[in-house]
Amino acid sequence: MATIRGADFATLPNLLSLARIVGVAAAVLLYFAGHPLATVIIGTAACLTDHLDGYLARRLGQETTLGAMLDQAADSFTTAIALAMLVIAGGFPFVFLIVFLAREFWVGTVRRYAALGSREIPSHVSGKIATGFMYYSMFVMAVILMLGVPESIDGWLRPLAYYSMAFGLALSCYSGWRYTLVLAGRDS
Repeated sequence: MATIRGADFATLPNLLSLARIVGVAAAVLLYFAGHPLATVIIGTAACLTDHLDGYLARRLGQETTLGAMLDQAADSFTTAIALAMLVIAGGFPFVFLIVFLAREFWVGTVRRYAALGSREIPSHVSGKIATGFMYYSMFVMAVILMLGVPESIDGWLRPLAYYSMAFGLALSCYSGWRYTLVLAGRDS
């Protein structure tokens, strides 16, 4: 059984994961406090660090059990909170948030079940691409909603954000299905 040590909290990759969680929460609070530019800047910075924590963990030899859990939690939290804020702001339909949360619940359940059997289900490239599409679409929608782009640009930019999010969610659900197949022993 893997153990979590107190020193694991102090590694650079784990601190970065924690900073991502704090960053997206701060961005949402800034949005509700009426600071749209700060919201976009901090929210974008939080999302851009998504792959950096895992990269640094591997590069610095600081891969830990806590880090793996924090990375997954930060990914889910960052996307869920940012997407919820954009739904509340009127950018995306509520169904997008429901699809995302249902997928996260399912993948979390599959991974937990696998862990009970001492199995690890590795991430799939489709999930990473899906995350890229979702972050891109959230950035575009945040710019539209919070920075007041001209109506002529909004007319083509909003559908781009909408369809990028729909594609990202579909690809994310596909990756969740692949994880299920791996657990069932039908895919690798």
